[in-house]
Amino acid sequence: MHSIQQYLSSPAFDLPADLLPKTPWNRPFRRQDLGSVDLLGPLAARELSTNRSLAIHRILLNIYEQSMLFLPQRRFESHDLPSFRAFYDPDNVALGQSNRVALERAAFSFLDDHEIKVTGRWEWEHLEQYFLGVIERYEEEPCSLTARIDALDSPTTAYRYLLIQQASDFLSEASAMGRAMLGSFGATQSELMKVFIDEYGYGVHDRKHSTLFERCCSSVGLDPEPHRYYFHYLPSSIALTNYFHHVCSNKHLWFRYLGALYYTEASIPHFNKALSRALRKAFEGAGVDTRYFDEHVHIDQHHRRMVLDDVIRPTIALCGAQVIPEMVIGFESFRLLQSLADRDCLEQLAFVEDLERSRKGGFKVARRAYEAVDAPLAFSEPKGEISYSHIHDHDELFTVELGSMEFFAGITPVVLEAGDSIIIPAGRLHGSRVINEPCTYRVQKVRRR
Repeated sequence: MHSIQQYLSSPAFDLPADLLPKTPWNRPFRRQDLGSVDLLGPLAARELSTNRSLAIHRILLNIYEQSMLFLPQRRFESHDLPSFRAFYDPDNVALGQSNRVALERAAFSFLDDHEIKVTGRWEWEHLEQYFLGVIERYEEEPCSLTARIDALDSPTTAYRYLLIQQASDFLSEASAMGRAMLGSFGATQSELMKVFIDEYGYGVHDRKHSTLFERCCSSVGLDPEPHRYYFHYLPSSIALTNYFHHVCSNKHLWFRYLGALYYTEASIPHFNKALSRALRKAFEGAGVDTRYFDEHVHIDQHHRRMVLDDVIRPTIALCGAQVIPEMVIGFESFRLLQSLADRDCLEQLAFVEDLERSRKGGFKVARRAYEAVDAPLAFSEPKGEISYSHIHDHDELFTVELGSMEFFAGITPVVLEAGDSIIIPAGRLHGSRVINEPCTYRVQKVRRR
């Protein structure tokens, strides 16, 4: 634990003066949480939307990304080079790597220990039938995520928030896959390279998938610089990105990577077709650029065939049926993480809508519906003070007593004034910025009667 604290003492993890970091190398961390957060104990699936999960996955993401190059597509400013050097400081990078395995065990061991079990005898024919059956059933159903978002009061706001959740991966798309390309493992390496170079547009920058995603973000008013919206990443979204880095960084998980790769390549066309349609409807007349999603509808039809027939089947022929359970674990692990991330995002969006409705009607809580769990805690903060995004593991009654603040659960804040009260549900990401000093507020753990 001490070495993790030492790792996080780097200026790269300092809290910014503003909510949105000025550089892609400033990765804020709430160091005040270290005394109360267990970073090494295994997470359970039900804990994915907790402050502990958020801390673990934020640290892991940075450890992985310190081996990747990020440069903004703008001229360097005076603050850029010191930030760049701090993030890529070799001693700090080495310290992060020394903690990586322990953090990975905390983040993902639940997939082995409690959630994913593979039993019985498997051969290639069983695996093929199983994989194709799961995807066929998935494609028979309408996209539940876009259907739920379409039913919200403000789908455009919700879709921007969804794009932000995807940005942690899509703005550096296939970088984890790049970790899987090195070495010498026969013809399957060349087949996998075909998928990889598709992701990178065959060296044509305008066709690179991350470039297409940048343009989608810009078309709906989002800043496409990597990690500009780090403040808003849900822990479940970071976990999706981290899982692929995890199985690509650890070569003993190679066969799990192939299963996870097939799931994502095979499931993307159905989802992206629905999302492209939903974005055009939500932003009708606003010129939304959906080419990123449209391209995946086309190319991933080929990728899923290539991965199954040209990568997975030859691998089984070479290594034997003994590797099939590992492929199933990878497939089901990423499938589970994706379903948990979808649910987490929808619950966050529901909280955002509740806040917006409360804003229109006045921020008042029906206190008779709740009972206190502990005594209230009072805080007083100066103008400009930022409470960086975090999560409470219990429902909390939040009341402003003096002054005012911006409260963030989504991209756009609501303003809370003296006398305003809200309930912050357990598991919901939020943060704040004081806009009128002094600001005094009170928090208290509660539960519904």
